[in-house]
Amino acid sequence: MKKILLILLLGVLFVQADETLHVNEFEVSLFSKLSKKPVQVETSLVFEGRDVDVYDFKIIDALNVVMGSFYAENLLTSKGKEGLKDSIIKYTSDKYGIDIDHIYIQKLNIKKEASTYELIEAMKKEGCCSK
Repeated sequence: MKKILLILLLGVLFVQADETLHVNEFEVSLFSKLSKKPVQVETSLVFEGRDVDVYDFKIIDALNVVMGSFYAENLLTSKGKEGLKDSIIKYTSDKYGIDIDHIYIQKLNIKKEASTYELIEAMKKEGCCSK
């Protein structure tokens, strides 16, 4: 009897086990409130939940859609990052029925777009162009 109970308990734990999905070096263009131009945002995330590795293409789609609704500057704050996590979890649940338990942000960088002037000045410093 104890063996059957132990096997059933292990079976239930196995069914409820979380899976992980690593999304590395994900890039998206977001609008900047300050510069009024798009900027590149690069992020690496880890998703934990049921079937996240099976439906990775749906999670990537949700990541694109949800991140596109944020301003780049909002993602610099803790509140903005938590809002991003919550929005992704809610969107994937509502749209695709995917249960994400946790999202961990490994990296989130906003890449500064260099102006033409900055590029020319950098080239001049390297001796490429005549002054």
